[in-house]
Amino acid sequence: MSRDLLLLLGLVVLPGCAAEFTAIAAVVFSMSLGAWLVGRGHQRRALLEAAALRRAIATGRHRQIEQHLRQELALAAAGEAVSVERQWLARAQLGGLLVAEWRLDEAREVYASTTAKLSPHLQALAAFGRHELDVLTREPDAVILGCIRGDRDACLRHIPEPYQPTVACTWAALEGLCLARMGRPREAVPLLERGLECLGFNPARVVYLFHLAQAHEQIGDRALAASRYEQAMHAFPGTRLASEARARCHALDTGRSDELFRGMLPEAPLAARERG
Repeated sequence: MSRDLLLLLGLVVLPGCAAEFTAIAAVVFSMSLGAWLVGRGHQRRALLEAAALRRAIATGRHRQIEQHLRQELALAAAGEAVSVERQWLARAQLGGLLVAEWRLDEAREVYASTTAKLSPHLQALAAFGRHELDVLTREPDAVILGCIRGDRDACLRHIPEPYQPTVACTWAALEGLCLARMGRPREAVPLLERGLECLGFNPARVVYLFHLAQAHEQIGDRALAASRYEQAMHAFPGTRLASEARARCHALDTGRSDELFRGMLPEAPLAARERG
């Protein structure tokens, strides 16, 4: 077990330690709000699962994790005694994995369950996943951006003040992703940079890194763009965005035109310079 994971586990099991939620928040899959919803009895398990998936991604064995999560959700659907909190944490884990692999239609199915009877924390977790998919599968606009900000504010009202900065950090990543895809890279960059602090164990980190690199490239920061593309290459090897990032690194290195950038990823925003 890695030294950083041992440290995090130590923080979690210390009675009354104020860092326990922040520690979990830094590693849970879809968003740091997961720190609050899994409960103290499940925090150690969530940490171990986060580390296991990160190792699986690094070694190309993440299919086993995906199968396990699907089986867990299937058992819950069949009436097995799986808590609602555990079900939605599994949805967040599976959703993040599918988003990272750009399997967006499958990810949307994961979040299709009703949220009518969920607690405010679980509603926020579901809203985060759905907003993420809206941003990636549609042409985001001011309405979507406003919904993200509104759900962020509603979420933070249910989080104790000491943990709000960590939860807000992950919402910042989503807001930055939306702004990047709206063609507003100068606003997107600081939010994505800030949000990446809370996505270290998130499979979808590759998506945020790629869009941060795009934003840097759009405003002409080629060196910073190349650095972030290189990080995206290694964040989740074998995924579409990791491959696209490798191609962009090569294009930047050889000084090729932006036409390749525009045509590589139809779902991504155009690489036109930021207006104004």
